[in-house]
Amino acid sequence: SSPPSSHRGYLYGEFSDPLNDSVRCSVSLTQSSLTIQRICSVPGRTRTVFNLSDCIGCRAHRGSERADVGAYFTAYFYPFKRRWMSAGLTRLRVEQCFRVALVQDPLTNLREAERWAQAIREGSQLQAPRREVRRPCRTMILVNPHSGRGQALQLFSGHIQAMLTEASVPYTLVITEHQNHARELVRKADLSKWDALVIMSGDGLLFEVINGLMEREDWQEAMQTPLGILPGGSGNALSASVHHYSQ
Repeated sequence: SSPPSSHRGYLYGEFSDPLNDSVRCSVSLTQSSLTIQRICSVPGRTRTVFNLSDCIGCRAHRGSERADVGAYFTAYFYPFKRRWMSAGLTRLRVEQCFRVALVQDPLTNLREAERWAQAIREGSQLQAPRREVRRPCRTMILVNPHSGRGQALQLFSGHIQAMLTEASVPYTLVITEHQNHARELVRKADLSKWDALVIMSGDGLLFEVINGLMEREDWQEAMQTPLGILPGGSGNALSASVHHYSQ
C-alpha cells in the first residue's frame, strides 16, 4: 500500500486485492462516497462508486494466516440493483475488502485499516436517511420459530444475523416458546437496556408486543420505544402495508 493522504474528511490510499496481491486499486473516500479505481493501463474503465448511504458497516481485521503482516478493512454495501429477469429494483449485498500493507509491522497496518474503517462508518452514519435510533443500537429481537411455516428462525440465521454483525449492532435474540410469551416478556422487561424492539414473525407477534407495552405502568413512555418489523410470516400483510405507506 502507498501512504494515504487525508484532509477535511477526505482519505486516499492505494491497496491490493486480498485475493491477488498483484491487483492494486486506488481508493478515495469523501463525505458521501467511496470510489474504487483499479490501477491499470486503461484508466476510467474500472471505476466504481459506492454511496455511503448504502453502507451498513465496515470492520478492520487481521488476515487468517499468522505470517501475513498485512491488515484488511471490509465495507458492506446494499445498493439498489436490478435482479436477474426482474423488472423491479432491490437491495443486493456488495462486500468490498482491501489489504493494507504500508510497512512490515502488523500493528501499524492494522491501525491504518482501523482508521479507514472508522472513517467509512462515520461517513455512512452521517449519510443515512431518517434514522430514528442512535448507533450502535442495542436491539432485542423476538422471533416466533413457528412463523412462515417454520422458516422464521432459518431466515434470521441465514440473512439477518450476518447483517447485524456487519453493521456492528449488539442484539439479544429471544425465541418465543408459547403464545403470549412476548407479551409477558415485554410487560416486565427493563426497557432501558434496549434502544429498539424488533419482531420477526407474522402479524401476531407484533400485536403481542404492543399489548405488552400497553399493559405496563409506564406505558406512555414504553410506547415511545422504536419497533421494527422483519417479515417472517406467511402473508406479512402488516409489513407490506407499512412498507407501502412509508415510501
